[in-house]
Formats: sequence, C-alpha cells, structure tokens
Amino acid sequence: MVSKAIERAQQTVEGRNFEIRKDVLKYDEVMNQQRKIIYKRRQQILDGEDLGDEAQRIIQDVIVRLTKVYCDGNYPETWNIESLMKDAANYYPITLSVEKISSLSSTSQLQELLVEDALNSYLTKESELGSDRLREIERRVMLDVIDQHWREHLYEMDYLREGINLRAMGQRDPVTEWQREGFQMFESMMEVVENDFVQFVMKLEIVREEPKEISQDKFVYQAPDNPVQGSSVYKNMNIDPSLSAAAQGSVQNSGEAVAKTPVQVEQTPGRNELCSCGSGKKYKHCHGK
Repeated sequence: MVSKAIERAQQTVEGRNFEIRKDVLKYDEVMNQQRKIIYKRRQQILDGEDLGDEAQRIIQDVIVRLTKVYCDGNYPETWNIESLMKDAANYYPITLSVEKISSLSSTSQLQELLVEDALNSYLTKESELGSDRLREIERRVMLDVIDQHWREHLYEMDYLREGINLRAMGQRDPVTEWQREGFQMFESMMEVVENDFVQFVMKLEIVREEPKEISQDKFVYQAPDNPVQGSSVYKNMNIDPSLSAAAQGSVQNSGEAVAKTPVQVEQTPGRNELCSCGSGKKYKHCHGK
C-alpha cells in the first residue's frame, strides 16, 4: 500500500512538472518567433540591403494609419482635418492646405493626396542628399530604431509574463492570453518603429561646415637673434663653458654667502627611561605625566 501511494504521488508530481515544462515551451515559442523576425531584419540591414522601396512603403503605411485615426468614414464633416495636418507635420513637411483637403469627398482620395505629397517630399530629399548617402542613413536609422524599441519590448514582455498566470482566475488560459497579447504588443512595436523611422528620415537635415580660413597675419614668428645662446650666456655670467654643471653652480653661488644654522632635534625619552631634566625619575613619573 505504501509503495502504491508513493508511485501515485510520483506520477502526479511528474505529470504536473511535465505540464509546466510544456507551458514554458509555449511561452518561449512566442518570443522565439518574434526574435527570428527581428534578427532577420537586422541581418538584412547589416548586409547592406537597399531600403529605398521599403522606405516608400513605410511612408504610405504611416499616412494611411493617420487618415484612419483622424478621418475615419466617408463623411468629410466628421473629419478632424486640423489635427490630421498637425500630426502629419510631425512626420514630414506637409505642403497641402486645409481648403484643398476639405474639398475632398472620400478617405481614399485623402489618402492618395497625402501619400503623393509625402512621397514627393521624400524624393526631393533624395535628390538633395543623393541616393547612396540616403540609403546609408536609412540603414543606420532603421538599425538604431529597431534596437531601441526591441529592448523596450523585451522588458514589457517580461512584465506581462509575470502577471499572465492571474488570467486563470478569470477562467482564461494564460498561454492563449500570452500569445494574443504578445502578438498585439509586437505589432504595436513594429508600428512605432515605422513611425520613428519616417520622422527621422523625413526631418533629416545635413549641415555642411565650411572649413575656416586661417589668416596668416595673426601669426608672428619670434626667434632670438642668435639661436645658439650657450656661449653668450656663459660670457655674460663670466663662467667658463668647459666647467661642469656642479662647478658652474659653485661659481655662481661663490659670491653669495648663505648662513646655515644647525637644526637641533630634541628626542623625547621613553616612558620607562630616565627623564632628561636630571631628576633621576622615570619619564612617566616626571615630565611624562
């Protein structure tokens, strides 16, 4: 009976540990899929991929998301055009007027107009900077933005993982909730990456510093009339150059009488030694009290 009871308890514990390990693998699978996407994207950028077409696609996606936020529906009277233009100006230098946007009758026309305006601004910047330089800037910007937001996403996923088991109290499967919310957080992160990428690239300005001309009039060359002054110095000081340094020092200081007084240092006797006053007592019983 004891052996059977131990066997049943062991099977129960092993079954529970197996379920825990299986859930851990499901949790890790979600992060592994996201990690593969990010690492693959980073490797493509490090390999020097041309981001020109992707940059234009990202600009279109950002503009479409803006129009859905402020101008949802085909009723122009419900559009928030002022907020749309204010927010769009944070991404690129918009050239459209409120009157031109208000004359449109559908969101599709609005999206086409804004996308065309944004792409024209992008092409203008490309012509100013040059294609090769802009491609290099885009790779650097995309890599920095992905690294920054990926680190923040990992921290947020750790926080979600700590409290996801409480969903079981609401009759919800923690693993399913983890997969669903993890996917939503990853999508939000990718949208933020695209938004920051467009802001950095479209608002980028290259400042060229012209080299400063150095005026030659400000520099005055000064040099002694006689660069070799060793012998002349010795002549002025009436010192023979053939003497050694010690002898020269003695010659220079020969005319100066320096009074030297001996330094007297009184040594304090030990505590068990006789006192220096001559009393015949130990120092600790005399002046050492």
